[in-house]
Amino acid sequence: MSGVAGSVQLLVLGGGGFLGRHIATAAVRAGHDVTVFSRAGTAPVDGVEALAGDRYDDLTALHGRTWDAVLDTFSDPDAVSATASLLSGPVGAYGYVSGMSVYHPAGPAVPGAGDPVRREGEATEDDPLQERSLAKLAAEAALAERFDGPTAILRVGVLVGPHDPTDRFTWWPVRLDRALAGDAERTVLAPGDPDRVVQYTDARDVAEFAVAVLDRRGEGVFDTVGPGRAQPLSAVLDACLRAAGGAPGDVDWVWAGERYLRENLRDVEEEQRPLWFPEDQIPQDAIDASGAIRQGLRFRPAEETARDVLAQLRAEGRTELTAGLDPDRERALVEGWVGV
Repeated sequence: MSGVAGSVQLLVLGGGGFLGRHIATAAVRAGHDVTVFSRAGTAPVDGVEALAGDRYDDLTALHGRTWDAVLDTFSDPDAVSATASLLSGPVGAYGYVSGMSVYHPAGPAVPGAGDPVRREGEATEDDPLQERSLAKLAAEAALAERFDGPTAILRVGVLVGPHDPTDRFTWWPVRLDRALAGDAERTVLAPGDPDRVVQYTDARDVAEFAVAVLDRRGEGVFDTVGPGRAQPLSAVLDACLRAAGGAPGDVDWVWAGERYLRENLRDVEEEQRPLWFPEDQIPQDAIDASGAIRQGLRFRPAEETARDVLAQLRAEGRTELTAGLDPDRERALVEGWVGV
């Protein structure tokens, strides 16, 4: 244990990534001693010890060390098995970040912990999630087999927030901010049904919950998919508009049908589209996060997330996004839909 009363020594495996960065930040803010382990061996935030190594063939930096808890964000089951074996004993509790895609596509429309999960050989040829989901499930199984101590499985969904490398949620407040500033058209393409309920989670909310669960040596499976209430897409986009300093009527939303968008975005990979354009990868209507909510998971408002991603981009001076639609493509889609 750390010499500071009430603090926890936490190891984050993969602390240089999106969620890992926020976990390290949340743990430091909670007063804990944080170590991150990554190939880069660099600290994602101030006040963190950084260890360099490779999950596949170099765990040397972890030998002979002890921590109160570890949080693992890796997907390879062999690598998870190796660290679980090595850290069983030197670490008190093990948290693992899995995903909502592990639930069986033919299961309940709103699954939760305990519902059927995917199985080998049951996916259709056009199911892009089967392979990665089976890897996550194999990692969950390896952890249960190799680690002798409390284990907490956090199944996450669409993660958004500051430093999101995909920019898929970020595109919305940025697009609206540009429109309000006169740098883009105020006619904005919106996907599908405005009343369609959507789910996402600010990575900072998952991070804070993960740290709290490991603090108390919690164990079990936790679905951490937000926002914890039925939230229509129109409400999320309105929140992004407010975060950009706008109000109702400041932009002209054009709600194009999902079938139309699906047919006209075939050449754009789903990971390159703004969030909530046709999402064929997600077979469930929603994920039931009530169990995690009872254990303390909280979700911040969409407006706060949108406001913070804008602030982060402005602080960095970054103007190019990794996802979204260029103005000509968006304009053509709007004109095509209006003319249908």
